[in-house]
Amino acid sequence: MKNSPITIGFDDSRFQLKSNIKKTQLIGVVCQGTRVVNVVRDEISIDGDDATNTLIKLVTQYIKEIQYILTDTITFGGFNIIDIERIYTIMNKPVIAITESQVNLESVKIALKKNFPRSYISKLQKIIRAGDLYETEILTAGGLSKVYYHVKGAPPDVVNDLLEKICIDSKLPEPIRIAHLIGKAL
Repeated sequence: MKNSPITIGFDDSRFQLKSNIKKTQLIGVVCQGTRVVNVVRDEISIDGDDATNTLIKLVTQYIKEIQYILTDTITFGGFNIIDIERIYTIMNKPVIAITESQVNLESVKIALKKNFPRSYISKLQKIIRAGDLYETEILTAGGLSKVYYHVKGAPPDVVNDLLEKICIDSKLPEPIRIAHLIGKAL
């Protein structure tokens, strides 16, 4: 792996569930190592099903350059759940969905069934297709931190090596951390 891998990291912008606004922004930050190269964005529906296609559209602009696709979890805009297996299959680039804590799948199932009685099965299937949730520790400027991730297209040792290269001040990789900061500002 190169010392400065080219990645794109995604996070969403702020939104309020109980609002008349039914859209939010999906922000992607392209980095070479930890240096920002470009920023892309597009709208997604809050609690919708369009995050996967929107993410694919945004990645397509840089498909020749990027080596890894990173996301802050697999949910954007509430329960607009991405299908990382589909993204990997279409983009042919490893997809790594980072989360800062373990997920209680039973609680998620209950919330999906309650809030999405017609579509909870398809949303749940995306979570299941994400596969195993791996755990690793990242040494950053702030010390040693646990982080969890789903991955398609790369073995865990490659992901661990990548995270060591692109996590500096946070256990979140720089492209995701920067996308998160941009999202907070919007």
